[in-house]
Amino acid sequence: MKSRTIELPAELESLTAAAQFTDDVIREILGDSPPAKLGYNISLAVSEALTNAIRHCGCGKVVGLEFSWDQQQVVITVTDHGEALHIEEIPEPDFQCGAEGGYGLYIMQQLMDDIRVENFPGGKRLMMIKHLNQGNG
Repeated sequence: MKSRTIELPAELESLTAAAQFTDDVIREILGDSPPAKLGYNISLAVSEALTNAIRHCGCGKVVGLEFSWDQQQVVITVTDHGEALHIEEIPEPDFQCGAEGGYGLYIMQQLMDDIRVENFPGGKRLMMIKHLNQGNG
């Protein structure tokens, strides 16, 4: 598997650098003309994951973003030093109430093929898996 990693300050301003890094990696994985839908889905899922990590991590910390891939799949890992996350305990958003926020995990679950969380002392890793050979273009 190939991989690329970046660490960023846990600040919302880091999302711009993360988006550029993500776009560069998507082109590396999928070529100079990636299928628009697949590239967009990956970018949006990464943005949602990083936004959540930054918001729940705390100031003065860093978040890590790693892409690992082969011809079959890409694994995107977001590591932060915030509190543990138990995704099975997070309710699906209530689309009728029109609340601001609370949709990030739901969006990631809709865009990616699998999501896993590994909690460890002092932080967590959110892994998102997207299969590349299922007509995701």
